[in-house]
Amino acid sequence: MPKTQPKTQPKKAKQKKTQPKTQPKQVSITSSKYYWLTLTFVMVVFGSVYGYMMKVAAAAIGLLLASVLFIIAFAYYLRFKPSTLKTSVRATFVFVGACVIGFCIWAAVVLLSVATGLWVQIADSMGEGFFSITSMIICLIAGAFIGDLIGKNREQISIFLKNKLSR
Repeated sequence: MPKTQPKTQPKKAKQKKTQPKTQPKQVSITSSKYYWLTLTFVMVVFGSVYGYMMKVAAAAIGLLLASVLFIIAFAYYLRFKPSTLKTSVRATFVFVGACVIGFCIWAAVVLLSVATGLWVQIADSMGEGFFSITSMIICLIAGAFIGDLIGKNREQISIFLKNKLSR
C-alpha cells in the first residue's frame, strides 16, 4: 500500500502587525465660533436690508430679526453646551419645553396683548399673522431653552420640590 502523505497547507504569509490607521477627525463647520458670528452678522445685515428694500415696518423687521436670532442662539447653545443626558432624553425635554412651556408663554403674551388693547396697535403696524408667527417662534425657542435647563437640573428640582412639599 502506498503511503499517503499528509496534505500540506500553504504557508501563510507573515502578516505584519500594523496599527490601524487613525482616521482624521471630521471637522464640522458648526464647531467654529466664527461660523456662528458670521451667520449672525449676515442674517442681521440681510434681514435689515431686505426689510428696508421691501418697505417693511421697522417693528416688523425687529421682530423678524429677533426670531431668527433666537433660533441661531438656541442652535449655538445646543452645539456648545454639553449635557450629561442622553441625546434622546435631552431632545424630549427640549420638545416638551417648546410644546408646553413655549406655547403657554405665547398664549399668555397674546391674551395679555388682547386684554390690554395692544393687539389692535400691533395688527395695524405689522399685521396679525406676522406678529403671531414670529412671536410664536420666539416663545417656542424660549420654552425649548427652559425645557433643556429643566432636563439638566431635574435632580435638583425634584429635591427642591420634595423639600417644599414635605413641609
